[in-house]
Amino acid sequence: MKRILTLFLIVTLALPLFAFDFFFDEEAPTTTRNVSFTMDSGVQAFFNDGELSPYANLTLKAEQDGAKYRAFAEVSYDSTLQSLEAQEISLSLFLGPVTLKAGLMRHSWGTADTAHVVDIVNGRDLRKGIVDDLELMKRPDWMLTLSTYGENSAFDMVVKPGFRSLNLAEDTGRFSMVDMFNGSIKYLYTPSPGDPDFDFNAFTVDSENTLTLAYVSGGARYRFMFDPVNVGFMYYNGFFQEPGLFLDYNLADPTNPTLKSFALKLTYTHYHFIGIESSYFFSPFTLAVEGGMFLSEDKDGTDYSKYNSKLVYLAELSYTNPNNSFFLAFNYQGQIVLNYLPFVMSDPDLLASFNKVPYQNNFTLAMEYPFMREKMKVRVAGTYQLESLGYMALGSLTYDLDDAVEVFAKATVYGTFDESRMGLYNTWKENSQIQVGVRAWF
Repeated sequence: MKRILTLFLIVTLALPLFAFDFFFDEEAPTTTRNVSFTMDSGVQAFFNDGELSPYANLTLKAEQDGAKYRAFAEVSYDSTLQSLEAQEISLSLFLGPVTLKAGLMRHSWGTADTAHVVDIVNGRDLRKGIVDDLELMKRPDWMLTLSTYGENSAFDMVVKPGFRSLNLAEDTGRFSMVDMFNGSIKYLYTPSPGDPDFDFNAFTVDSENTLTLAYVSGGARYRFMFDPVNVGFMYYNGFFQEPGLFLDYNLADPTNPTLKSFALKLTYTHYHFIGIESSYFFSPFTLAVEGGMFLSEDKDGTDYSKYNSKLVYLAELSYTNPNNSFFLAFNYQGQIVLNYLPFVMSDPDLLASFNKVPYQNNFTLAMEYPFMREKMKVRVAGTYQLESLGYMALGSLTYDLDDAVEVFAKATVYGTFDESRMGLYNTWKENSQIQVGVRAWF
């Protein structure tokens, strides 16, 4: 109850900050304010134990709109993560054809619907695994953006004074990456006769502070649109959201010289990214293509605490029925790491790879079908990771009781066809779950 009251208090106290009318006195009659509340609650159970547990996700939004500005704040509480977090706190100024926006927010690039390889401005949030909303899997960042639109073109630019890295479960347990790290080390390291054993559960981690001016990042995208083709080019100067690491071996027990542990320092790799996005609409189909190259600061691939340069690419074919909004998409996503050396245990490219190969191939199939005059929707999606033989499947059924209330049931399944191979879905196979709940808007 205290957290819910705090949620209301934060946004209520923020409302006076939205009083920008004194900047635009002549526009005061057009000013509108709105406060809304969303509640998503129900029960969930993981397949491996079957224990039902209640959960609640609460979101409070407040906005004020004027003719020349928009102020917005969104705060959410997640009972599963036991966290109260700001999802967005932003101010937008409309200066003719130019929009300036500053604050804590998300900024999206890319043309595909089911996955992206060029949407790199925000880091990912994997604390709850894979969910059916790409925006919810992105961490908000403090940034300044500029956007402008022409008749057949658009330009946007973003600058960040620091960056927030990949957001992961911090300890062992649900959706943790610690187990995957340990498993990767064990999988990659083959001790020679007489080598000491390793205590894989005893290591210390020291991370760099990335919310400083030393980690300033930013870029720009230019798009031009000639129906039915849209093409965009982009450049970004930033840091890989996944950390690399310095790896030192320390004696875990001075009285036992045959037992060692890891001492780690997380470090982040600087890169330049050059990318392209495009979509071609030929009713009722859309072909989307994304691709680019990350040029790492470790050009030769010889610094084993840094990520190497890599190529990323994606193609998606989707179909939308104009009569009933039925949607179907097939997405292929891949990457190739350059200057790959599968011999150094601490190389982050090696730890992130599958079966010591410098490439990845992922296939996703997604479908949404509305019926009963769109009061009920079925959504199904599945991903297959070729190198690890891992898979993930999402399914959901929602029914609108009225314009402000819906009930839903959803399930997520992780697994692998070969448990000897390392991969994210293999690591998360105990996290398959089902949820039943209600979502309401006020």
